[in-house]
Amino acid sequence: MDFHQFMLALRARRKAFVMVFAAAIITAMAVALIVPKKYVSTATILLDARDEQSMTASRMSPRERAGYVATQIDLIQSGRVAAKVARDLKLAQKPGMREAFESDTGGVGNIDDWIGANLLEKLKVDTSASNVITVMFSSSDARASAEIANGFAKAYFDTALSLRTEPTREAAEWFNDQMKGMRTQVAQAQTKLAAYQKSKGIAFADERTDVDGARLSELSTQYLAARNATYDAISRQKQAAEALKGASVDSIPEVLASGHISALKVDLGRAEARLAEMGEVLGPNHPQYLRTSAEVAGLREKVGTEMKRIVAGLGNAVEQTRRREDELKAAVTAQADRVQVMKDARIEMAVMTRDVENAQRAYDAVLARFITNKVDSAAKQTNVALLTPAIEPVKPAHPKLGLIAALSVVVGLLLAAAIVYLLETLDRRVRSRADLESRLAVPSFGRLSRWQPTGGRLLPVPVRTARALPHPW
Repeated sequence: MDFHQFMLALRARRKAFVMVFAAAIITAMAVALIVPKKYVSTATILLDARDEQSMTASRMSPRERAGYVATQIDLIQSGRVAAKVARDLKLAQKPGMREAFESDTGGVGNIDDWIGANLLEKLKVDTSASNVITVMFSSSDARASAEIANGFAKAYFDTALSLRTEPTREAAEWFNDQMKGMRTQVAQAQTKLAAYQKSKGIAFADERTDVDGARLSELSTQYLAARNATYDAISRQKQAAEALKGASVDSIPEVLASGHISALKVDLGRAEARLAEMGEVLGPNHPQYLRTSAEVAGLREKVGTEMKRIVAGLGNAVEQTRRREDELKAAVTAQADRVQVMKDARIEMAVMTRDVENAQRAYDAVLARFITNKVDSAAKQTNVALLTPAIEPVKPAHPKLGLIAALSVVVGLLLAAAIVYLLETLDRRVRSRADLESRLAVPSFGRLSRWQPTGGRLLPVPVRTARALPHPW
């Protein structure tokens, strides 16, 4: 059947077409009016990237942010949130709710969980590429749809806050218990270190302020000075001894520097001058000459005695410097042994100091975590906020009469056309010249036009007409 034949059949069976088409539209509209209306309320939630009540700053990558948003959507659709909605709105106290629960589950389980599972079937949570989550709930009651949508938003906020604060509160308690033991360990390590310092006589932990080391340096300096003084004294003694043997005592620096010897030499010079003058005037046998000669001899003896005393003093100085050198050498050796002992003690003390520092560092780390978890556990809100609360819808979302009417027209047209096609297929009739030729398989000679009188009927219509034959029934 081609399109022309279908159009002829459609024209011939137009009554069936119109009836089916009208029946489809009437049925669709009747169903639309009979089906209970559904109202959809929408609440929007904003996920903020910042958390003002958290001490741990966190930055998420775009992939982590997408995963975080998906996690929040799953949390909203979780049974925990749905059960909390049922408890907050006291849905179990509604008439007939407990009877329906017992009829469905036989009284097994929690009624709030059962109500929450039913609520999740009517809940839809969606999001776009942004941080805004849309919570939609459908119900036959407009006010109930708005209340339950807002209830899901509030239950989500409370659950998210609970999931944030409960673990941190438990962690804070655990860190507090750990701090008690660590505080004891720090105190014990510090006490052990202080007792060791006291037993070893270590006043300063820093080697730069070490008194024993400074004392050793000072003694070493004094020892070197005493050693140099000994070498100098020995050198002067040898020089004096050689000068004394060669009768050139006057060349000894100590002799030259002696004021007493210089004075004696002046007196000796004067006495020798007088003696020479008296020898020329008075003669060698004159008593005054003899007295002056005895005075010169006495002065010479005093000078020699004084020079010998100075040379002997140089020997004594050598002995003194040697004794001083030996004393300083012994002191340096003893101080070096003490410094070595103190170094060994400082090595052991350094180990104890590291133990104290490690214990203190561990305690500080636990204290920081405790403070962080303590502050986070006291948070009153999370990084989510209600952007737009759900309001009671004025118009139902389902059924949509305009859409149903448009679809019923389309479906009615298709259904009516299908019925016409089916009827024409089951009861095929000749409706055109092409049908006749295809049926008889012979060509036609012509076509008789339909006669229509130009001037109206040839005979007038009778006023009263009757049947030619009586009615059969």
